[in-house]
Amino acid sequence: MIRRDERWPAVYALTFILSYQYLIISKFFPLFADYSEHSWRVFMRNYHMSGFDPITYSVLSDWHLGYDIVRHPLLAFIMYPLAWLNSILEQFTSVNCAQFLMGALLVFCAFYTFLFFHRILRDVIKIRRLPALLLTAFFFSMAYIWLTILVADHFCLSLYLLIFILYKSGMKLQRGEYFGITETVLYFTLVAGVTLSNGVLVFLCVWVVNGRSLFRPTFFLKSVVLPSLAMLVFALAVNTTTDKAPSEKENPISEQMEWVDDTVSKAEVLTENFFGESIQLHREHLLGDILMKRPVIVRYTWKIQYGVEALIILLFLSGVWRARHERFLWLLMGILAFNIALHILLGFAINEVYIMSAHWLFVVPLAIAYLFTTGYRRLYDCLLGTVALLTAYLLLYHGYWIHYYLTWPLAQ
Repeated sequence: MIRRDERWPAVYALTFILSYQYLIISKFFPLFADYSEHSWRVFMRNYHMSGFDPITYSVLSDWHLGYDIVRHPLLAFIMYPLAWLNSILEQFTSVNCAQFLMGALLVFCAFYTFLFFHRILRDVIKIRRLPALLLTAFFFSMAYIWLTILVADHFCLSLYLLIFILYKSGMKLQRGEYFGITETVLYFTLVAGVTLSNGVLVFLCVWVVNGRSLFRPTFFLKSVVLPSLAMLVFALAVNTTTDKAPSEKENPISEQMEWVDDTVSKAEVLTENFFGESIQLHREHLLGDILMKRPVIVRYTWKIQYGVEALIILLFLSGVWRARHERFLWLLMGILAFNIALHILLGFAINEVYIMSAHWLFVVPLAIAYLFTTGYRRLYDCLLGTVALLTAYLLLYHGYWIHYYLTWPLAQ
């Protein structure tokens, strides 16, 4: 249910989400209305939304296990009902409706991400209505959150699930409640089924909420060990039985290690990509793919953009210090630490780390939110003005460049 104080913000959010979803659907609809091998090749020549993959369009058009099953064990099966519905619609309309069905899923996930993110700010962190609305807009104006709610990839679904579980975790901390075994297994199955590594974040939520009771033998065995083994065995079994050409068959672990790179400068990646491109797009190589001539490191052409990045990081660190005794903040820091360990220290997908932003970037505005719990009026007003300016800048900057990109003519 949408609360009374959420109605008008929800209308604005839905208008924003629908308007950009309309742009991306209308841009590529001519290639999907009469779906064929040729139109798919033309589509792939034109669809370069950074490193995001439009595999879901293909899965919904003609259902198959198109994803990396080891990393996304249940994703193809989650998409099966939409693929089945698309086949029914195509029989009646003679039009491939994959874009519309994926668009509907993205609108749903983005809209409820908006609602639950706003509720975290209001119900868990307990800040006032105006800064809560500003920080929600600030979050959605970030580059790779904006793109996440647009592209036909799995990240928007992951974002929605993570924000929902964060909200549930925060409310349990407020009420002194705990996660049960059934609840933990259900959330793990959904989240890890979409992206296996995010299953760790579910266990992290349960650990922060339940405390040491997570490690009681019965609870730990039934809610952590058995579901993890079952998910991993299922993924490996499906991966083994999937039809592949002999040249494509390799050890699943070797396949995942291909995503690990330790040759790039981690300091530059942190500056230009992890805390850079994730929040502010680079104008050079706009939405370019590293597989299509985009360098791993691209630098900003406006020096002021480094100032914006530094300001956001300063606000973030200040919020962390302000809330250092809050258990919900510990949960947020655990999520950030896991993603830094996975992508920066281990180097998994480090070459395009910004496309993983949906798995951690919400930590930044949520930490900043704790600054609004201050009782000092002048500081509160200063913070409000600063966040408002940052939000306005990101909305205008990304609104222009993303609109420009989505209205650029197709190349045949």
